[in-house]
Amino acid sequence: MDFLKQLALPQSAAQIEVLHFVMNFVQILFLPFVSYLFGALTLSLYYGRKGRKRNDINALHFAKDVIDHVLPNKSILFLFGVVPYITLVFAYAQLLQGSESISVSILTWGAVFFMAGSAFASSYNSAFKLSSVLETIKQGNEEISVFRTELSEQKRTSGKYSLLFLFVGIFFLFAGTTLASEPTQWSSVTTVVELIFSAGVIVKFLQFVALSLTIATVGTLFFTFSWEGGKKNIAAEYAAFVKSATLPTALISILIQPLFVVLSVIVAPVAGLSGAVFVASVVGIFFLFLTSHYVYAMMKSFESKFAALAFYVLIISIVSVVIADTNSFAGATKKHSSFLAYQYDKHHEELLAAMGISLKVISGEEIFSAKCSACHEFGIKKVGPAYKDVLPKYENDRAKLLSFVLNPQKMDPAFPPMPNQGLKPAEADSIAAYIMRMYKAPK
Repeated sequence: MDFLKQLALPQSAAQIEVLHFVMNFVQILFLPFVSYLFGALTLSLYYGRKGRKRNDINALHFAKDVIDHVLPNKSILFLFGVVPYITLVFAYAQLLQGSESISVSILTWGAVFFMAGSAFASSYNSAFKLSSVLETIKQGNEEISVFRTELSEQKRTSGKYSLLFLFVGIFFLFAGTTLASEPTQWSSVTTVVELIFSAGVIVKFLQFVALSLTIATVGTLFFTFSWEGGKKNIAAEYAAFVKSATLPTALISILIQPLFVVLSVIVAPVAGLSGAVFVASVVGIFFLFLTSHYVYAMMKSFESKFAALAFYVLIISIVSVVIADTNSFAGATKKHSSFLAYQYDKHHEELLAAMGISLKVISGEEIFSAKCSACHEFGIKKVGPAYKDVLPKYENDRAKLLSFVLNPQKMDPAFPPMPNQGLKPAEADSIAAYIMRMYKAPK
């Protein structure tokens, strides 16, 4: 499904920055919700099965409440789940256009599985609501009894399928985004199967599972005891059941998450690491520990205000982790983004030229004399390496040379890093053509 990349429009440097901002915002909306949904489904199915086996009314009540908190209506699932996922697919299609990466295809299939899982989740929640209505009917005919049986089977089936499809959709999401952050693997990875045992994908997915249990349990405490003053007329026995079902799981899942945050930084591409990534990761770990403090306080002496504080602080932690991840992707794909911006500017200049509007561009020789000659010569080493030593690798890869000129990176430890000269794409093209022409002239 790489046709989405082919349909993508050229993007300027400013538009690429906007796309990164949009991705950041969308993931801040998407990740907490989908984590809550996945964790709530897991808990609901587990306690629903447990309640049916033991005829435990509290477990069955809990199975209904935990999914009802995250899906109070169908529009929530569409606005915070389906729409953000599709938005991410199109954003990645724009940012990865012209690359060999199959990330967009993986993300597109992931969106299909996610939508299927969302449909089953909606069916699962609707079955619970209908069951609640039928519970008010104390006596009924045979048709109502049959309907109750069918409804119970619908709950079990739709819940299992929802969890399965969401599992696949979310795995594809992390597989696609992880590959997108690894430009060195774009040409070598050709199927999603090759990413199943990728360290980056495994770490991100396990981190997501831990996060889903954390936010589902902390969210259940928040909506049961704190939101709008807590649920009214809640039975003491059920309140005790909710605490015992959520607090231990919440504390354990929170305490293992800092490990995954650290591991995600370790397995991240070096090109994607920056001060912003480290700061956001540290902030995320700090707020995770603060969340664990409030959860532990509830285990010792339960107060509803701790449930609210734990929930809000956990959201801040998730936002910090998202910012770290999106900054890592932006850094890792900086060269490709520079090349996309160059292509856009070149296309723009060609369009203006076709319309009879000329733009004066400084010649390559003038740029060399003004900006390059102080550090470089063709035959001898100066501040930087001699062109005769570095240009051979660019002879058959003009795009790579342009990308380097627009976004210099430290390549040789024997020389200091080349500063960014702030050249426009047309100027970069001009200097690249000039130095390559001069390099080849003696030949």
